[in-house]
Amino acid sequence: MVTLSRLSARLLLIPLAALFVAACEHNDLGTGTTTTTVPPGLVPTLDRASTYGILAGSTVTCAGAPGTINADVGVSPGSTTTGFPPCVITGATNLANAAAANAQLDLTTAYDYLAARPCGTVVTPADLGGRTLAPGVYCVASSLGVTGTVTLNGPSNGVWIFQIGSTLTTGTSANIALSGGAQAKNVWWQVGSSATLGTGTTFRGNILALTSITLVDNATMLGRALARNGAVSLGTNNSITLP
Repeated sequence: MVTLSRLSARLLLIPLAALFVAACEHNDLGTGTTTTTVPPGLVPTLDRASTYGILAGSTVTCAGAPGTINADVGVSPGSTTTGFPPCVITGATNLANAAAANAQLDLTTAYDYLAARPCGTVVTPADLGGRTLAPGVYCVASSLGVTGTVTLNGPSNGVWIFQIGSTLTTGTSANIALSGGAQAKNVWWQVGSSATLGTGTTFRGNILALTSITLVDNATMLGRALARNGAVSLGTNNSITLP
């Protein structure tokens, strides 16, 4: 009886293993909708960078009011902000101090974690506009665009990770929409160079960029603009609120 029980268990494990392998395979967004789901809780920890709506490596600029950052703002190793006031920071401002340096260290850890996640779905063509995406890890080797609306549909503990080899660019009035309970705090954009949010973009999620982040006029974020080495630049009538 012991031998039969062990044999039965092994036979049961074979189809389960096959299902696991199939779930981990890469898919092409242009030919299918299957993704590798990120287990709940398997997300980066921003730690000392978590209170920042903006974190930059060189400088933070705001072209003119109105413009509001409903969070902390930090710069390290740079030390300057321009346009505040008339633009408004509701939280703390940390410039080239220990707090900003520590936040940058934790940003780097989170960035590296995101970049190391196994890709679940290759985005082809490299524009998310008009699509509805389940939780998962999406990747593109070079640049990614968002034209129109992309809908992230999933439960409240669903996680979306976008790995972008080069630039992220959204078109005029682009919209990162959430449905089914999805939360902006669980959406992560790891950008290999720089991100630009076009005029009137409604953006949800956290941008972790190697170089710089730019918000053009009337672009709003429910998330964070975190740049490791370069500047974060705002136009007019921008707002950033923590998710």
